Amino acid sequence: MLPRRHGHRASLWRARVWVPRRLLRVAAVLAAGAAVAIAAPLTTATANGDTWQPSDWTGPVAGPPVPGTGLPPAGIPGIVQPLPEGYDVSPTYEGQAQCDPHAKAGTQKLADLIKATYGADQTVWIPRACDVGGQSEHKEGRALDWMTSVRDAQQRANAEAFLAWLLGPDQFGNPYGNAMRLGVMYIGWNDRIWRGYDIERGWTELKGCFSKPTSGNDTVCHRNHIHISLTWDGASGRTSFWDGTPMDGPYCPKARSAASLGSPGRSADMVPIDPVRVVATRAAVGVPERCRLQQDTLSGDSKRIYAKVTGMGAIPAEGVAAVSVVVTALGANAPSRVRIWGPGEGRSDVVVKVPMNMDATGTAIVPVASDGTIALANGAGATDLQVDVTGWFGPGDVPNSTVGTPGDAVPMAPDGVPAPPPPPASFAPEPPAATPAPAPDPADEFIAVGAELGYESSGQGPLAPGEQRVVGLAAVPASATAALVLVTTREGSKRGQVQIGTPDASATAALAFPKGKVRSAVMVVPVGGGQVRLATTRKASVQVRMDVLGYSVNGAPVKVRSADRQRIVKAAMDPGAPLVVGPLTGVAGLPKRGARVTGVILKVTTRTKGPDPGSVSIYGLDKPAPGTRSAPIEPAMSKTSLVVSEVGTDGKIVVLPSTSARVRVTIVGWVRR
Repeated sequence: MLPRRHGHRASLWRARVWVPRRLLRVAAVLAAGAAVAIAAPLTTATANGDTWQPSDWTGPVAGPPVPGTGLPPAGIPGIVQPLPEGYDVSPTYEGQAQCDPHAKAGTQKLADLIKATYGADQTVWIPRACDVGGQSEHKEGRALDWMTSVRDAQQRANAEAFLAWLLGPDQFGNPYGNAMRLGVMYIGWNDRIWRGYDIERGWTELKGCFSKPTSGNDTVCHRNHIHISLTWDGASGRTSFWDGTPMDGPYCPKARSAASLGSPGRSADMVPIDPVRVVATRAAVGVPERCRLQQDTLSGDSKRIYAKVTGMGAIPAEGVAAVSVVVTALGANAPSRVRIWGPGEGRSDVVVKVPMNMDATGTAIVPVASDGTIALANGAGATDLQVDVTGWFGPGDVPNSTVGTPGDAVPMAPDGVPAPPPPPASFAPEPPAATPAPAPDPADEFIAVGAELGYESSGQGPLAPGEQRVVGLAAVPASATAALVLVTTREGSKRGQVQIGTPDASATAALAFPKGKVRSAVMVVPVGGGQVRLATTRKASVQVRMDVLGYSVNGAPVKVRSADRQRIVKAAMDPGAPLVVGPLTGVAGLPKRGARVTGVILKVTTRTKGPDPGSVSIYGLDKPAPGTRSAPIEPAMSKTSLVVSEVGTDGKIVVLPSTSARVRVTIVGWVRR
């Protein structure tokens, strides 16, 4: 039910809808990949096998929890190559920490192994849309559902033969060896769950399923499918099972710090030095022993590295307020971001953005804590790290806060091959001017995210008449208070209205939708905890999609302005060949003072005759490329999207395609401070 317009405490935001009418009819932005688990036909076992009956058995066992009797024969997977005696690190629990549902290499390999063993007609699901259900490794592309039923004799035989192989000893006699080598985090099957990170517990009851024997519970109780979640090592496809090289780097121990910032400010000028390596996890430099920095697996885990920098090499033991560093992530097993900060500092900054199975480098200026340390953390999976100090700053008047600049990713070097040396001191991050402008106040910050699918109701079905639904918005953090979104409504059963606002309905924005037609509008909507509440009028149902273009924090207003439409790019572009455009200040009605512009709103049309899909990233010059998809490129078709980009140095932006395409970019609006 919608709040009443009179006598209700909820404030109604008047969403500013300014996009020209013809833009409202453009094709919807590329939808996120999704897969919905479906149940295989449930049949009773024939004379070739027993009829499934519920049971309450639990305990440690190698293989299926309740083996059937009289089942038909079934094969087991073949080993893809001889296994080494060396073993992979034991699985730990790594819950979903981001949403990137594309199938990861190891998950796809395992799905292919199942199909190669039991038939290409086997159904194996991997991705799941970000807005479907709760926490799930499907949303990171590292879980699969193999649709096979305990109620069908052959399907049950296949499942049990597979589990007996998976949870049995490997060729060297290691208990649960194949599961360990594949990085199996946990398995759900036949009313039970098995945990690779806690093998002593064996099979235990799943979701109270012993008391739910009816076929209507077969999906939730995993009787019609085997669910397998992989660790990030397993998802990377680089474990000993696949390439014969064990992922044997242990994880760095938990670490905490009670230090405070050593100095509130630093000098403007850096003292350059020959690079000093203060962390090299593969060589046990700066850490107690050889280890990899892992994500926080549970709240409060404190998986951190506190690297001592003062007194190392040419760095003084005292009088160091900040250091300039080069940070390299090596062999990351997950797409991740490495953050850096000075212990005691109230904020951190991203210094490295690294794709899965790649190496990446970034630079940062980071305050030094009172105990002479700096801190690093990893966002997802695990990675080796290398940190080199290239200069230091004494105390001074420049506000001392972390500034990180992620660099490019490169193909992963084999373990044991050292990373390229850090740049010489003359190439260290350029120090700020003697009287630098203060860093932007986070209370007045708008962050452009390019374009990212935030929510699509089709995964849960249309909003029913009068329904209220609280949903998460992908790419919007819990700290955001407002979001700039492209809202698209379709399949309205009648004319109506959808309200979008905070989960507690204390603030809302409204959009009217027609019957049966598509309507799109750019809106500023209030958010809370990374979520919004959707509500429809009592007599109309509707499908709703929201693409996130940006967000603000700490109550900062998002001020959207229309622009005089002006095309700024029309070109045939090659993959990986960036095009610098601008300056945009003073163009299409944008102000001549670039400081007033926090983002430009662009209509981007892509077209390709080639077979390869891709995307066009658009971002400010000297700004990091967005982690979102920006504008999609679809094979053999034209695609139009809205994108918001920050404006970089001298008012310029970068247009970078991932595959060959013809690209047109038109300014249609801007976001002002």
